[in-house]
Amino acid sequence: MKIVLDANIFISAFFWGGNPRTVLERVIKKIDELYITEEILVEIKEVLLRPKFHAGKIEIDYFIKSIEEIANMVFPGIKVKNGSRDKTDNKYIECALAGNVDYLVSGDVHLLEMKEYNKIKIVTVREYLQI
Repeated sequence: MKIVLDANIFISAFFWGGNPRTVLERVIKKIDELYITEEILVEIKEVLLRPKFHAGKIEIDYFIKSIEEIANMVFPGIKVKNGSRDKTDNKYIECALAGNVDYLVSGDVHLLEMKEYNKIKIVTVREYLQI
């Protein structure tokens, strides 16, 4: 399946593993296709650099590089105006549209409450792994 992951899924996979890491492993094994944008990569890096996470620059750079290697980079041509209540989340919807994905996997309440956008299902990691 074709998927987009929001930043909190990547952060959870990086620090705690569990189901978020299982989703990334599915991408590495080519079970799923991951789509990403430069804007999403920037957000992941910014979050990982927050002092509360105590992540080293070398680790972060390696993680970002790894994502770039396993993901399909897309360049959205459309800006979503009436997507998420939190307009900063629209970058995930734009990526999903550009990649013509099946699922947007998220832990963000603003995205999850939408449930779907233009036939793209918006689900939690757990829901995704049960499909």
